[in-house]
Amino acid sequence: MAIAVVDLIVGVSNDAVNFLNSAIGSRVASFKIILLVASVGIICGSMFSSGMMEIARNGIFNPSYFSFDKIMIVFMAVMLTDIILLDFFNSLGLPTSTTVSLVFELLGAALVTGLLISFDNGFGFEKWSEIINYSSAITIIVGIFLSVFLSFIVGSIVQHLARIIFSFKLKKSLRRYGAIFSGIAITSIIYFLLIKGAKGSSFVSDAQIKWITANTLPIVLISVVVWSILIQILMWWKKINPLKGVVLLGTFSLAMAFAGNDLVNFIGVAVAGLVSFQSWAASNVPASEFTLGILNEKIVTPTWILFLGGLVMVITLWTNSKSRKVTETEVSLGRQDEGDEKFKPNVVSRVLVGSAMWIGRLAEQVIPERWSRKISIQFAKDTSGDVAADQASFDLIRASINLVVASVLIAYGTSQKLPLSTTFVTFMVAMGSSFADQAWGRESAVYRVAGVINVIAGWLVTAVVALLASGLLAFIMYYTGNAGFIALTVAAAFLLIRSHLVFSKKEKEAKADAPLLEQKQVSAQQAIEESRKNTVSALETIRSVTEKSLQALLSETTDPLRKAHTQLEKLRQQNEKLDSRIIKYVRKMDKGNQAAGRLYIQVFDLMQDMYQSTSLINDVIMNHVVNHHSPPKKKYAELTASLEKRLSHFIQSGIDSISKQQQPAFDEALQLQHFITKKIDELVVDIQNDDIGNRMGLLQTRLLLELRDLADAVLSLQKVYSTYN
Repeated sequence: MAIAVVDLIVGVSNDAVNFLNSAIGSRVASFKIILLVASVGIICGSMFSSGMMEIARNGIFNPSYFSFDKIMIVFMAVMLTDIILLDFFNSLGLPTSTTVSLVFELLGAALVTGLLISFDNGFGFEKWSEIINYSSAITIIVGIFLSVFLSFIVGSIVQHLARIIFSFKLKKSLRRYGAIFSGIAITSIIYFLLIKGAKGSSFVSDAQIKWITANTLPIVLISVVVWSILIQILMWWKKINPLKGVVLLGTFSLAMAFAGNDLVNFIGVAVAGLVSFQSWAASNVPASEFTLGILNEKIVTPTWILFLGGLVMVITLWTNSKSRKVTETEVSLGRQDEGDEKFKPNVVSRVLVGSAMWIGRLAEQVIPERWSRKISIQFAKDTSGDVAADQASFDLIRASINLVVASVLIAYGTSQKLPLSTTFVTFMVAMGSSFADQAWGRESAVYRVAGVINVIAGWLVTAVVALLASGLLAFIMYYTGNAGFIALTVAAAFLLIRSHLVFSKKEKEAKADAPLLEQKQVSAQQAIEESRKNTVSALETIRSVTEKSLQALLSETTDPLRKAHTQLEKLRQQNEKLDSRIIKYVRKMDKGNQAAGRLYIQVFDLMQDMYQSTSLINDVIMNHVVNHHSPPKKKYAELTASLEKRLSHFIQSGIDSISKQQQPAFDEALQLQHFITKKIDELVVDIQNDDIGNRMGLLQTRLLLELRDLADAVLSLQKVYSTYN
């Protein structure tokens, strides 16, 4: 039960993306209001989830095959695997499926434990069909993965139709169609959540369900009419935007559907364990002889357990920063505008985008030109929006479609007792609507498609890893007993704590440049001060790396070189972030101030030059040291030490010049350049006289040339800032 609480925390951190991304991406309200609406939905949804718990008890395996002591091994292996696996994906910021992980963990742990029992009883692999409910398991697995394609297709079709009706000019189209669209959307949400989702709940009797089912059509029609009229009156009277209400209600409904469908993934196994324990404790039968046929019976989960589970989920939603990271991934893949791309293109994404373009050109030849023009007008972007709309990743129409379609699909699956993956459904609906909304333009398509492929590949990896890892843990606990259980629990706790510490450190680093980039407009003074700060930080890194690298050559130690390489990797990542944002950043600067924009671009180019030179210095020294080549003899050892001191002093002069707005260190730069040129001439003489070996000659040549380039770049940086000043 304690591990179930931890599983709830890591599970909600991953699944929060499912019901938050549309509201956050469209900026329908403040973040706190969105969380408050989602929290109420989670508490309500958790009360409706008891009907799903049987999937954890007997949907995948046959509990009557296991004795009490053996089934607890299955449950423990599942829970430990789940928290480690989900936390790993949370740290990467990738949404994965808690449903898929649960199904395959149960499959792996139950199969391995059951086969070990079979071997102990003198049987073999032929018992697998008695251990696993393979027909039920196949139905569940096929349903989960089929939802990927259905969700994308349904999301694409509905969004395309909605955009043709509303276009991007929402103010005009909402006056015409807003009330009826909102009425249909609200009715869909209420019908599927409160009617379909009510089945299996302890709060709705069978008689009530039968009455609702018999009167479905009148209820739906009356609801559409009433809501449409009510919303139209409010639009006339209060000038409200009904889509905001739809998105917030959709967020509530999706959070409710999530809790109703996914609570089983987090506490279903623990509840099954509790029921098993209570049954065994009341039987007075040894644990190794008591079989769990009771798990095949219908058992209503106590309401207090459901409520506590919902409460833990809500607390996690408000306090866990990893959920924000997963949400950012999905929102960035679906945003309407260009910007930072989190994923790199690959062969598959290029082929898919190329094929889509080819199909598009064929479609243009088939569709009448008059139709094509009309559709193009509906998909033309509205450039007259306000600041909030500009900052949103997509508009309220797409957010509404995402929520309504996903809610309908998930709630329907829940009513049919199918453990649909909320992650699969919501993610693929969001991707389908992004595709239909032409958010994946030629500037971003290969990156967005690559991101979708990476996420889907992660889902497949989840299935394989969950199956193998839970089977392995079950195998270990089967043969090691309590000692193995304690050791594995401690290992899981260590991995969770370490993951949290590493994630917190990365988050602090990521927040460093966030405030300025989030601003709507950037003054020239802000831009220059930010540039100075970044440049000084980069120069300090460059100085530290060159010092460590040159000193490591003399001491023949690799540890300083590896630390220097780590520093360089951070600098590379910073440069990559700046590279992807530089155009967007320059666009934010004061209009007409070319000098500040020019400085920013020139500084970025020189920073790239410095990184490349420093990286080559570190690489050639690392290659020399790790291959145990001869260290520099006295003459070149002294030269290396002298270069290290001179360059370090010159870089510090550059830092002072830039940060304190002083004149560039021309004299010192000239002296350093003359010194390096002189040493290159001496090196040429030594090579011609055969006074230096091939390896050392090549090393010294590379060092001198790269150090000269590095010094030139540092001086150029000083000149750029001095010219602007």
